[in-house]
Amino acid sequence: MKIFVEGTPLFLQRTGVGQYTKNLMDVLLKLDERNHYTIFGFLFIGKRFTNKPIPEGPKLSYKLVRYLPSKIFNAVVRRLFLPPLDLLALSKPDIFFFPNFVRYPLIFGAKSIVVIYDLSYIVQAQFSASPNRKYLTRYVPDSVKKADHVITISQNSKKEIMEHYGVPSQKITIVTPAINHQIFFPRPDKEVEAIRQKYDISKPYILYAGTLEPRKNIIGILDAFAELDAGLLQTHALVLAGGKGWLDHEIHAKIKELSELDIIVTGYLPDEDLPAIYSGASLFVYPSFYEGFGIPPLEAMACGVPVITSDNSSLPEVVGDAGIMIDAHSTPALTRSMQKVLTDPGLVKQLRGRGLKQAKRFNWEQSGKILLEVINTIGRA
Repeated sequence: MKIFVEGTPLFLQRTGVGQYTKNLMDVLLKLDERNHYTIFGFLFIGKRFTNKPIPEGPKLSYKLVRYLPSKIFNAVVRRLFLPPLDLLALSKPDIFFFPNFVRYPLIFGAKSIVVIYDLSYIVQAQFSASPNRKYLTRYVPDSVKKADHVITISQNSKKEIMEHYGVPSQKITIVTPAINHQIFFPRPDKEVEAIRQKYDISKPYILYAGTLEPRKNIIGILDAFAELDAGLLQTHALVLAGGKGWLDHEIHAKIKELSELDIIVTGYLPDEDLPAIYSGASLFVYPSFYEGFGIPPLEAMACGVPVITSDNSSLPEVVGDAGIMIDAHSTPALTRSMQKVLTDPGLVKQLRGRGLKQAKRFNWEQSGKILLEVINTIGRA
């Protein structure tokens, strides 16, 4: 079969959607001996294209269509309509794969698969930027209706898609994200010490990794840390490892308010620094208000770090029985759990062992096999 992949998430600076798409494409190209993939994209007028994120080869090619200036295209898509993608490509593949929520119109009759990661723009709308919320609210209902199959990333997201859009269970397949276990594993003391020096971390530390934005409940982390016993506050630092996020001004105001405490904000961390900074942490906290999946707790567990996370959305699926789960709205519950882990070596040993085992359940090859089965089934239908 000829399979076209809408490549926008691959061409932009890769966030979660782009990483998910890239990792699945890498695995599909290893596993699939029958089908050919074409990554489709726009060569916007006025911009040069230099980025082919996956090398071309016998199983993969690129098709780039010169089109409107990107600002005009984005304005048209956001405010007016989605253009027919197969007409723009002048191609009729067997399947179009749309990895970023929205299925473009197809007038030549190709089958289609769309990935809907979560419904945070509906169930936690206060944490979504207005333009993105309006865009998804406008186009996702028609996308799930017209797609031949829907991919999502957790049982929780599948349940929400079924409830909000009336999609039958058999039309949705869960293909979970994963991590690279050759990268995320407990790192030796030498690497940990180097990363501590790089980010000027002089004490044992509690770690959060991710964007600094309201949905991640960073203020809850800061408040819970400030309520630790005085002895623990003297001996431990809080490290917030992540880049600038949406509506982060209140977070930085709270950090300034707690300036007498040892709080380190690293800014955006390069991928190569993550395994060591995880491995050196006494504890990883991730009390998010909502997650479509939750990669950072998985990375932390794979690096042998005890995890405290929320009991909402998909997070219980990620951590299983390997982490401590708390109500994201309860600062006292987070403080108590942090204190318990930091003062109980037996609990730390237990959580580390369970976490390493739980993390192994998620790997890209298994996810790729599930997606390939969907592709072949839809192609045969």
